[in-house]
Amino acid sequence: MANSETLICWDSEDIFAIGIHLKTPDGRFHTEDEELVELDTGYGGDILIPWKIYVDLELYGWEYPDEDWAMGISVSGEILDMPLSRGTLVIPKLGREFEVRIDTFEGNEQFLIGRGIIRRHKLLLDGPNNLVCFLTETA
Repeated sequence: MANSETLICWDSEDIFAIGIHLKTPDGRFHTEDEELVELDTGYGGDILIPWKIYVDLELYGWEYPDEDWAMGISVSGEILDMPLSRGTLVIPKLGREFEVRIDTFEGNEQFLIGRGIIRRHKLLLDGPNNLVCFLTETA
């Protein structure tokens, strides 16, 4: 029997976003409820999270070595260290989990899903219907 693809979608309203949970290597979640997080093709990493979440989840305990960290540049030209940690992206509507690399920088307030995730999955951005959909294979 041939495999087919199924669409799992989120209403995107003003932004293109999907519902996720972020999980630490020791099993803690950043929130109890699924959170809509924006897809951003301008961000090259997997996941960029707010500094507060990084600290609250103690992700510094699962950081990659400093030489793996990215360097960011602020609007004013300031060089920013971007700690890089391990974690798991949970997408409840899909019933799936994905190992991810999590970036942040001190003072960051943005929560983004970047090209590192987008390039590994089939996604449909349906602007006229305000939807973001994952295409998943079913048997």
